[in-house]
Amino acid sequence: MLRFAKTGSIQARVLILSVVCIAFVVPGLPEANSRLSASDATETRKPKTRRYTIEKHCGMPVYVEARTLPELPKRDSQINDAGAPAGRRLLAGAARVDITPAGSVIMRGFGRRKSTGIHDRLYVRALVLDNGNEKLALISWDKLHINGFKKIAQVRSEINKRTGIPEENILIGCTHTHSGCEGPFIRASIEAAGEAWKNRKRARIGIGSKMIYGIGTNRRTPRGAWLRDGYPSQDVVMDNECGVIRIEDEQRNIIAVVANYSCHPTVLGGENTLLSGDFVGIGMLEIEKRLGKGAVALFLQGCAGDTGTQTFRTGRTIPEAERLGKKFADEALGILEHIDVSRWVRLAGKTRMIGLPQKNFEQTKRRTVPRLIKGRTSIPNEIQALIVGDAMLLNVGSMEAYVEIGLAIKEASPFKRTFVLAYANGPWLGYLPSPRGYAIQDPDARSTHFSPDAPRVLVEESLKLAREMKADTD
Repeated sequence: MLRFAKTGSIQARVLILSVVCIAFVVPGLPEANSRLSASDATETRKPKTRRYTIEKHCGMPVYVEARTLPELPKRDSQINDAGAPAGRRLLAGAARVDITPAGSVIMRGFGRRKSTGIHDRLYVRALVLDNGNEKLALISWDKLHINGFKKIAQVRSEINKRTGIPEENILIGCTHTHSGCEGPFIRASIEAAGEAWKNRKRARIGIGSKMIYGIGTNRRTPRGAWLRDGYPSQDVVMDNECGVIRIEDEQRNIIAVVANYSCHPTVLGGENTLLSGDFVGIGMLEIEKRLGKGAVALFLQGCAGDTGTQTFRTGRTIPEAERLGKKFADEALGILEHIDVSRWVRLAGKTRMIGLPQKNFEQTKRRTVPRLIKGRTSIPNEIQALIVGDAMLLNVGSMEAYVEIGLAIKEASPFKRTFVLAYANGPWLGYLPSPRGYAIQDPDARSTHFSPDAPRVLVEESLKLAREMKADTD
């Protein structure tokens, strides 16, 4: 049984759990063969149920999905070269470029406002991997979003010229901080990737993940309203998985860490005027500081359209962003310590441009964000799959996809591990709610330009690409 304890304290306004774990179901994504109406934003078939439990973590009841992850060793990281081809070695390099402006600038996120200072510096970070057969690059921007497909094409083309990395093997993503700004991201990306390429050395790599708690939850109530700060969101779906890639040199010094998690970095609100990467930027700087020796930490944002720090933050302040950033660093480094590494892994990549259904222009009366385009029936969006060993990094596009979309891909993926990304490789495409969001007509479902059929199409196309990559790499 669950009961509310009502007190005047925000911290005490939590659900008290009489039983720690209880089985529930929550509406989720439809089965792969279900169909949603492309013309009527309120007409959807009943989403499938999703099993979960409620557990208490960090003083709050939280949503715990009924999904098991490949288990991390309880011991410290070890070298495991079994299965690596004789004479083959992975090369890896990483670099970061500071793009923090010197003076006051217009900040991006929460409307137009001028910066009055700098809390933590903003970076473009790059990692390159080369196994002798294939090469790939991951680039992370401390930025709200990317400006367009042309920008991505420009960066990829220049990096390809300088390194030979195939353009479809280059991923460029944003952390989605709302306390950043515009800057020389194109130049810095080319510079960081080039420097990382020059820095290549013999390396070992490994991948792991675990569920973490105390940072993010869904930021919607079961009825779709915004969640108030300090309140639990235990009955709305959340992806609690934090994925980590460990890259080290022959002396076992860390070259780079890649962290993937689905949570809006908006501890700092619209009243903040200090430039900052928010909790994820602070977390990456903390990881780099603790590891030392030039280690570079990249953050790849997941499907965070409906997730945030509302439940666990106690304010919208710099100290609170620092607290959650350091907690995220603790969690990522805790995973890193237990990841085994190998001297060689398979690498592969593929991109595909797909069309996601747009709402019917004539039948949609309210204004959408972005606006509907008359005569257009679909919205162009790039998806990308990168293979690293037995894991897949799958970017669903440059929209703010709801977390349940990422979970549907993870659950049906043919790979041992799948990390799902968003906010990458293209212009900001607005919010893409889950079928549940459309079914309850939450605010994003009413304002988005995507039709209710779009999440199904995106999941199907993403899994189609995943299966192709699995067939090609087996």
